[in-house]
Amino acid sequence: MKVRRRMKKLLCTSFFFTISILLQSLVAQNMQIIKTAADSLRDEGNLIEAIEEHKNILATDPDNRSNMYNLACAYALLQKKDSAFHYLHIATANDSTVQALNDPDFYFLIDDERWTDLENSIVKRVEAKWGKYEMPELSKELWRMKIKDQAFYYHLNVQEQCDGVQSPIQRALWELKAQINEKNEARVAEIIDEHGWPKASVVKGSAASTVFLIIQHADIEMQKKYLPVMREAADAGEASWSSLALLIDRVNLREGGKQIYGSQISRDADGSFHVRDLDEPEYVNQRREEVGLGPIEDYVSRWGIAWDIPQKTK
Repeated sequence: MKVRRRMKKLLCTSFFFTISILLQSLVAQNMQIIKTAADSLRDEGNLIEAIEEHKNILATDPDNRSNMYNLACAYALLQKKDSAFHYLHIATANDSTVQALNDPDFYFLIDDERWTDLENSIVKRVEAKWGKYEMPELSKELWRMKIKDQAFYYHLNVQEQCDGVQSPIQRALWELKAQINEKNEARVAEIIDEHGWPKASVVKGSAASTVFLIIQHADIEMQKKYLPVMREAADAGEASWSSLALLIDRVNLREGGKQIYGSQISRDADGSFHVRDLDEPEYVNQRREEVGLGPIEDYVSRWGIAWDIPQKTK
């Protein structure tokens, strides 16, 4: 029974795989991206050559912290922990953000005692600039859970390029992610039962968003249970309404209804994509704007979908 339940969740998670691409693109949508040769090698899965390219950049531009950070990422993905920590400490030496503490590239580092030291040093700098965390240990736990939640999407993307979505390695990776998700879901339930929905004002936004990421992978019972809890937090400004909109769409579809915000995309057998059942599609941009989401034509273009339904307002 447990295996059957896990497979059902695995297939559901796989079905909505493209949400990870959405989250990554949302982070970068207002940034100018300059892709280097090292980036291209990394995207192909050729991490060893990517490292050499990063080292070439390092030799001519030793103060390039972005390159240093990406070098640490490549080493971490290869589980070369000593080198990863070496370059990561240099790259984040003056950093007053928690980017590294949310980065799934560092999945293989988070159980190393050196990660705790890195967390503490970064949090100290962040607090010096932005103010104290009310519950720093909970924030740290949520960051680690986010790293686990987002881990292995890189590996899945690389493997799909090589062998397609039906390869046995793909299936094994999805099974691994399903096991990670189960542990994360159990812990999230404990956290909410003890503290309520983690407030953005308490654990800060990047940590608070972890709970949504984990619940979006959960079974329908868990999603229905915590949807009103997240809605209450969003209404109070303590959770993201744009994230809540995605959860609302997902629950509606899983219960046989229609989505409201057009966030859920499905992949067809021929590899193309389409927007799943949507209520009153001619008003979707009005609804999306109300919750802080951009126009649907921009959103769906990431999957090569052309949106041609004229928009209206009520």
